[in-house]
Amino acid sequence: MEKTAENSRVLEGKVIPIKLGIVGVINRTQAQIDKDVSMEECLMLEEEYFKCHYNYMSNEMGTPYLTQRLCTILMHHVKECLPDLVIRITEQKVIQQNILDSLGSKVEDEQGMLSELVMHFCQEFRSNMDGRRSISFSSAKRDLSGGRHLFEVFDSAICKELDNITLPENIEADIEHEVISAGGFKPALFTPNIVFDNLASKQIESFIYPIKKSIKKCSEAITEVISILSKKNFERFPNLKKETHQIALGMLMNKTQLVEKYVDSYLKCELGYINTNHKLFTKNRPQVEKAAMEKGDSTNTLTPEAENVKKIKNLLELYTHIIRNQLMDVVPKTIICYMVIQYCDDLHKDLMKNLYATDRIDELMKENFLVEDRREKALKMLEALERAEAITSLLE
Repeated sequence: MEKTAENSRVLEGKVIPIKLGIVGVINRTQAQIDKDVSMEECLMLEEEYFKCHYNYMSNEMGTPYLTQRLCTILMHHVKECLPDLVIRITEQKVIQQNILDSLGSKVEDEQGMLSELVMHFCQEFRSNMDGRRSISFSSAKRDLSGGRHLFEVFDSAICKELDNITLPENIEADIEHEVISAGGFKPALFTPNIVFDNLASKQIESFIYPIKKSIKKCSEAITEVISILSKKNFERFPNLKKETHQIALGMLMNKTQLVEKYVDSYLKCELGYINTNHKLFTKNRPQVEKAAMEKGDSTNTLTPEAENVKKIKNLLELYTHIIRNQLMDVVPKTIICYMVIQYCDDLHKDLMKNLYATDRIDELMKENFLVEDRREKALKMLEALERAEAITSLLE
C-alpha cells in the first residue's frame, strides 16, 4: 500500500466511517511464504513500514496492535455479558448435576447396589399398599395408593358382582319341581329339608364364578402396582427389572392360588352344610314366613302349596343374603391376608433368594446403555461448565 493522502484518510476513518476505527495490517505474502520468511521477520517489516510511511499513527497500526485491540474489545464485551453468563453457567450446572443424580453414579459394589434397590422396591410396595405413597395408574384420573386401587377393585368387582346375584326368575317353578322330586313315588305331607338344601346349594354355587373373577381382578390390580414400581426402581438395569418382575409375579401367582384354594374350601364348607340354625336365619325366619302367609288377601287367597312355595322362596332370599354378606367379608380378608400382608412379608426374602440363586449378578447389574451414554455426556458437560466458571471468576 503506497503512502498517499487518500490512503491516510482511509486509515484515519474519514473515507469510510467505522465505529471502532480502522487498523491497517500487512499480510504475509505468498512470496514471503515461498522464501520461508518467518512471522517474526514479517512483523518487523510491517512495523518498519508503518513507522516509515505513517509514523504519526504507527502506534495504532499493525498486527500486534490489532490483536491487542480485538482482545480489549472482547474483554469489554465479556464483562458486559458476564453476569448473565455466570447465571447461565450456574443454571446449567444445576441441570447437569440433577441429571447425574437421577442417573446415579457408576456401580462399583454390584451386590450392595442390588440389595439396596431390592430393599427400596419392597419398601415402596409396602408403602403403596399401606396407603402412605401414591402412584399413577392408567385407569385413574389422579394418583392413588396401591391399597386404594385395590379397595376400588373390591368395591367394583366383589361387592357389585355379588350384589347382582339374586334368585332366578323361575325360582318358584324350581321350588315346585324340587318339592315334587323330593316326594319320590309317594307325595310328601311336609316339605323335606332336602328341598331347601338343594336350592340353597344352587344359590351358593352361583357365587363361585363371580368370586373367582373378582380374585383375578384383584391379582391384576396388584400386578399393575408391581409393574409400575419395578419400572420405576429398576429402569437403570433392564435385566434386573425383568428378573425381579418375573419373580414378583410368580410369587403373586402363588399367593393368588392360596386365596383361590382357601375360598374354594370355604365354599365347599358352605355347600356341605346348609346352616338353617344360623343366628341371623333363625332370628328372621318367623318374620319371613309370616310375610309369605300375608301375600294372599280376601280376593286372592293362596293355596297351601303356593303359600309353601312363597315361604321357601323368601327363606332362600334370606339365606342367600346371609351367605352373600359372609362372602363379602371373607373374600377381601383372604385376599388381604395372602396377597398383601403375606406377600409383603415374603417379598424381600424371596427376591434376594431367587436373584442370588441365578448366579449372574454381573449380568443383572448391567446398566442400560442409554443411561451410560447420558451419564458420560452429563459428566463432560459438567466438567466444561466448571472450566467456564473458573475462567469467568478470573474475569470478575
